Amino acid sequence: MSLKSKRWQYFLGIALLVVVFVAAKSTGPKSKVGYINTNELWVLMPEKQAADEELKKMEEQMVTYYQQEQKTFEIGVNTFVKDSASMTELVKKQTLQKLQQQQENLQAMPKAANDELAKKQEQLYNPIREKMQKAIDEVAKENGYDYILDAAYGNIVYARNDDDNVLGLVKAKLGL
Repeated sequence: MSLKSKRWQYFLGIALLVVVFVAAKSTGPKSKVGYINTNELWVLMPEKQAADEELKKMEEQMVTYYQQEQKTFEIGVNTFVKDSASMTELVKKQTLQKLQQQQENLQAMPKAANDELAKKQEQLYNPIREKMQKAIDEVAKENGYDYILDAAYGNIVYARNDDDNVLGLVKAKLGL
């Protein structure tokens, strides 16, 4: 058999597979697929706007508190510099320890504040996300969708059932 003949057979084989696959897909059951941009929905949620306002107030309170603590520390440092010549060694040592502790607290505050804000944000946002997901699920079921895709992230946010999940088959293939 010549090389040209083998290429031709290969091409015909691929073409035949494509035709069979397309024919099988077109005669099989159709899946109804919808999509949503969850980012667009997210910004429209009134609960999200209220949560953002609460988070902003909390952040402002934290900034104000940090600034007050920083000012108190600076006053303490200035007082120490001004009065240290007349202080006993014991008072100097205790004052320095107090100032060092205040400085360490100030340095730790931004991370602690960010952690607290992140925790509060998660606490406020989770019920909103759950409400959105519940609405997506209900709309999909009511309108006969098999899948809903998220245009914002390119993932599936609703699947009618797990029949199309091939994880088990792939795990078996890999011996996992």
